[in-house]
Amino acid sequence: MTQTFTPPSYRNAPDVTWSTADLCDSRMDDPAWGLRVLPPVFRPYGGRPWYFGQVVAVPSPDADGALSLAGLLAEPGQGRVLAVDALGNAAHAVLGDRMAAMGVQNGWSGVLLNGYARDTQALARMPLGIHALGTMPNRPRNMAQAAAGTRVLIHGVEIHSGDWLYADTDGVVLLSRRHTDAPGGPAAG
Repeated sequence: MTQTFTPPSYRNAPDVTWSTADLCDSRMDDPAWGLRVLPPVFRPYGGRPWYFGQVVAVPSPDADGALSLAGLLAEPGQGRVLAVDALGNAAHAVLGDRMAAMGVQNGWSGVLLNGYARDTQALARMPLGIHALGTMPNRPRNMAQAAAGTRVLIHGVEIHSGDWLYADTDGVVLLSRRHTDAPGGPAAG
């Protein structure tokens, strides 16, 4: 083979050239972006440590954070991200390989979990972004069906359905609109 391989240029593809650090640097002085940074307590477990999408906020329906995401992950994800408040309860995991596989099959970009995951070897092979507080091998005995809500409060950061979540190995940030929108452009509703 005599032709030299030239990798594709991503210079004009803003959906694949962002990083959370760059988003923070470029949006921190403009309150119109609604930049919020989650504290560094979340670890990546999915096969996609770099992901983004419009948020679907999922409050806990139960006082102990035991919830089933199956109903939500069975819906078309359309590249969105679930922001799940499982109340940080370390007594059980609320996301494992079967629910994550549903998310992959239905086109979800990722899951931010204020709670714990399990089946991490399988999760690491799935093309789904997953950030969680840690791991726990057991699931709750009883799980209330989760439903989409309007907002969740996770580690002091308010997250609304319609926000945009960006996650990579540096952390998790939120914007009130998509990073490719022009300044003063459409805000999430």
